[in-house]
Amino acid sequence: MHQGPLYASTTASTRPKLHEGVASFMNGVYAWMAAGLGVSAAVAYGLSHSLEAIQFLYGSGFGMIVLLAPLAMAWFLPSRMQRMSTPAAVGWFFVFSATMGAGMTYLPLMAAASPAFMSVVAQAFVTTVAVFGAMAVFGYTTKKDLSGVGQFLVMAILGAIVASLLNLAFLQSSGLSLGISVVVAVAAAGLTAYHAQAIKQIYLVNGGRNNLAIVGALALYVDFVNLFLSLVRLFAASRD
Repeated sequence: MHQGPLYASTTASTRPKLHEGVASFMNGVYAWMAAGLGVSAAVAYGLSHSLEAIQFLYGSGFGMIVLLAPLAMAWFLPSRMQRMSTPAAVGWFFVFSATMGAGMTYLPLMAAASPAFMSVVAQAFVTTVAVFGAMAVFGYTTKKDLSGVGQFLVMAILGAIVASLLNLAFLQSSGLSLGISVVVAVAAAGLTAYHAQAIKQIYLVNGGRNNLAIVGALALYVDFVNLFLSLVRLFAASRD
């Protein structure tokens, strides 16, 4: 039947196209993630220059709800985004990014008040970009299945969130806070690799359907922010 050469030719011609498709899709995911980070930075910076916004966020009970809202949104949005229209998914992604930015208003406030803290933020950001980039590349290229590790790291993040809330409400221990930051930083770095691999594999099976690019951008956005905020706390503590 002589199907061997034809199959080999088809495979050889398809493989580069598939690789290009995955690379292009992943670039789109990271572009959406970067856009979300840009929205968060703009909101945080803008609100830090508004006395009314600062009083609302840090001086009222409703402001606490706004600060905690991203936790619920990060939990419920991914599955729901897959059933939304693309404009709706994009809109909710930017709403989430803006809400996260509101919760990070304290960063530009503290940086404006202290050049030393501004240096901490800059150092944490550069380190975050380097670690995030390295782990994303590892997740994209490795042949090792990271799904088991990913599930463990998700549980570590959830445990760290619970411990952080308990510490904030009852213990107020600086040592425990630093320990939580270490756990979150390590888990966020590992989850970056896991999510990069998972997004790639889902795309290979399903293509870019069901707003996969936005859902993937949301997951990587959360990894980046968790890593960044943890490093800010750790670098700030190392200077005290």
